[in-house]
Amino acid sequence: MGLNDYLTYTISIIAIVISIIAYFQNRKISKRQLRIGRIEEILEITHILSVNYHYFYDTYSFQKFVLSDLKDENDHKKYLRQLKALTEISNKIDLQNKLSRLYILNNSYLPKEELKDKIGVFIAAYTSLAGITISQPIRKTDLPFTDFPKPWNFLEFTQEIQNKLIEEMKLGYKDNISKINNYEKKFKKRYNLK
Repeated sequence: MGLNDYLTYTISIIAIVISIIAYFQNRKISKRQLRIGRIEEILEITHILSVNYHYFYDTYSFQKFVLSDLKDENDHKKYLRQLKALTEISNKIDLQNKLSRLYILNNSYLPKEELKDKIGVFIAAYTSLAGITISQPIRKTDLPFTDFPKPWNFLEFTQEIQNKLIEEMKLGYKDNISKINNYEKKFKKRYNLK
């Protein structure tokens, strides 16, 4: 074998090694991108559910009021209208599928840490609230929750979860989600809004 043959073999081996390294790097990057996509989906679902939480909570509060002290038939009719509207909202946001998807994503893409447990509580609380308001189960004692946080407290809890999810993506951002927007005053001033 001549020098050219050794050079050809060496270059071939180097090319094979580089290909193997590139394969494993691409595989690692693909897994990371997939995980980030799934965490983004968790963020989206928690956002949709938290935005609609107050409708369920208002119906739950109204239900307690109507059922505890039914003085007026008119109140019962209002409650039935509200319940119908809540059912439409539930169908529009595809609540059952969103909660199921959130459960699957939570258990598949997050490590067994506090964040995963918080999302589990989020799912259990929302499922219980939907069960009490829409499904009206036979025995409420079978549900994990029979009392629920006020909408602003639930929003705070959701924002806490969402900020931890953003940290979990490891893109370098922390506490990005909040109810305070520093640009709002400038926007209102710019367009003379109250």
